[in-house]
Amino acid sequence: MLTSFEQVLNKAREADHPKKIAVADAASTETLRALAQAEDIVSPVLVGDKEKILPIIEETGLSRYELVDEKEPSKIAALSVSLVRRREAGLLMKGKIPTGVLMKAVLDKENGIRTGKLLSHIAVVESPAYHKLMLFTDGGVNIRPTLDEKINILKNAVSYARCLGIETPKVCGLAVVETVNPKMEETMDAALISRMAERGQLGNVIFDGPLAMDIALSKRAAEIKGVKSPVAGDVDIFLAHDIVVVNACVKALIYLSNIKTGGLILGAQSPIVLLSRSDSAETKLNSIALAAIVEANERR
Repeated sequence: MLTSFEQVLNKAREADHPKKIAVADAASTETLRALAQAEDIVSPVLVGDKEKILPIIEETGLSRYELVDEKEPSKIAALSVSLVRRREAGLLMKGKIPTGVLMKAVLDKENGIRTGKLLSHIAVVESPAYHKLMLFTDGGVNIRPTLDEKINILKNAVSYARCLGIETPKVCGLAVVETVNPKMEETMDAALISRMAERGQLGNVIFDGPLAMDIALSKRAAEIKGVKSPVAGDVDIFLAHDIVVVNACVKALIYLSNIKTGGLILGAQSPIVLLSRSDSAETKLNSIALAAIVEANERR
C-alpha cells in the first residue's frame, strides 16, 4: 500500500517510458515547473499560445515536449481532449485554461472523453499527523450530489484507492453527528450507504456513517464518545455531502497545516489533472504522479 507521495512518485517512475500528457493552455509557470520535474514520468504535449509558452519553458528548464500552437481557449480545450480521445495521449492536464472551458470539451457528447460513468474529483492528502494517505471526495465536480450520485462518487474513489494498493478501503460518510436525523440529509444518505455496504452491494469496502470528523480521525475520540466504528482512526476515504465540505476542508489543510496534496477527476477516458491555478508546482507534480499510476494500473 502506498502511504506517502514519495511512494506515489516512485511508483509512477517505474514505468518503462514516460506517458504522454496533453496540457490544456500550458502557459503557466507552476505547471511547466511541475512538468520539468516529472520528465521521467510524463512526456508533455503543450497546447496553447506558443509566444507565451516558450519563455516559460526557458525559465523552468523543461527539455522534452511537443508544442501545439493555439490561442483561442475553446480550441485549446478541444485539441487537448482530442489527443486523449484519439489515444495520442494517455493523460489530460489543466493548465491556465478556465475549468469550465476544459470540462465543456471533456463532456462534449460527440468529441469528448466521457465513458458513461459519473465524473468526480478526488483530493489525496498526506499529513504528518496521519499514518497514511487520505482521499477526500468530491470537492471539484458535483455540487450537491444525490444519493445515487454519491454511490457512484464512492465507486470512483474506491477504484482509485486500489491503484494505491488499498484492497479494502475504509470509508467514512461525513456528517457532524453519528445519529440519523431526518433534518440532516447527509446522515440519512450515509446510513443508507452503510446498509448497502453491509449487504455487499458496494463490493470489498468497509463503510461507516454518519460519522463526525473527530471520530473518523481518532480512535480515542470514538472511545470517549462511546462510538464503536470499524473505521474510526483508520479512514482511507472521506465521502462528503457536498462540494463545499471537501473544497473548504482541503484548502484549509493546505494553507494552515504542513500537508502535501494532489487532485484528479476520475470517470473519464483519461484521468484528468485538474487543480486550482494557485496550486504549487509540488501539488501539480503530485497530481501528475497520481494520474500516471491510474493509467499504469488500467494497462495491467
